[in-house]
Amino acid sequence: MLFDTRPKTKLEDLFDRIDERKAFEDALYNYPLVVVTGLRRVGKSSLIKAMLNELQEITLFLDGRSLYSSSGGNITKFRLISHIEKELARVSLKHKIIKFLKELRGISIKGNSITLIRKELDLSSLMERLNEFAAKNGRNIILYIDEAQYLKYYGSRGGKDLLTLLAFIYDNLHNTKLVITGSEIGLLHDFLRFSDYESPLYGRAYSEICIEPFKRKTSIEFLKKGFAQINLPVSFDIEEVVDILDGIPGYLVLFGVKYREFLDVKEAIEKVFSYLSGMISSELKELEKRSPRYLKILKHIAAGVDSWAGLKRLLIASDDQISDSRLYETLNILQQTSWIKKTNGKYDIVDPVLRRVISKILE
Repeated sequence: MLFDTRPKTKLEDLFDRIDERKAFEDALYNYPLVVVTGLRRVGKSSLIKAMLNELQEITLFLDGRSLYSSSGGNITKFRLISHIEKELARVSLKHKIIKFLKELRGISIKGNSITLIRKELDLSSLMERLNEFAAKNGRNIILYIDEAQYLKYYGSRGGKDLLTLLAFIYDNLHNTKLVITGSEIGLLHDFLRFSDYESPLYGRAYSEICIEPFKRKTSIEFLKKGFAQINLPVSFDIEEVVDILDGIPGYLVLFGVKYREFLDVKEAIEKVFSYLSGMISSELKELEKRSPRYLKILKHIAAGVDSWAGLKRLLIASDDQISDSRLYETLNILQQTSWIKKTNGKYDIVDPVLRRVISKILE
């Protein structure tokens, strides 16, 4: 069903994305490493989960944002191992992997229960054993890491230990594929550092797929099909709704859910913005912890100030004596974290809905 706020897990529930589906499948079988990027709520998780379920590969899932949040901003080995332990328990029940894990140092098995011993477990050895299982059964292991940029907060070396593990998998485990996603696109690449000679992943070939928002026509078709699925007649102008909500699938899904609940277009749209305001407020608070200046700049850009000179002038007028280099750095970070975009030298919030929400929150 299209109007389900959870990530899709079946291709039949995935609207359009024909080109992206083909690109992902081709990349998965032609490259050891696939990077999938796109704005928040654009549908990266839905595409990947639906495709991996369709391909019936053995998938280990790591949620970078969840690891970061549950660790208080500093991902420990204990937290990572606990996460992997839960995934192994899920996968082993479905694919009967337990036999292959017996006698591996750092793993205790009792019946169908798997316990990982943090001080003894070597993750490279674990991945080797899983790779052996996949090879023997003519399958692939997919290590799927969502919002991987948060893994830079693992350990004391900026996540370098995990990059070393990924490089080991890439080079040696031919029945293991890596799928890595990120919404903060600049930070994701800063973490992976494919072009940095000192990075463990330096020089590795990979395929990158960017998931774009729907075009206007596709957004209209999406809403029409969603309402048809739930047998709800459309008595309003869908095009006007799309003009407001644009092409982020997550926003359109939420509108469909709220309209079904209230049967009033205006109220449904208001509920969408109210819900998003709550989510984005928490993200802005995290950003503010780094520097209140980020919020000042976002407020000005959301209000229509689109030039470097205009932003500098307003900051100086508010007694913020920011240097040129610091302003460039701050704008670059906002681009890397996918809050703003720069087109033909002009700055803007990455999507119109986010612009409206930021304007309301920071007014």
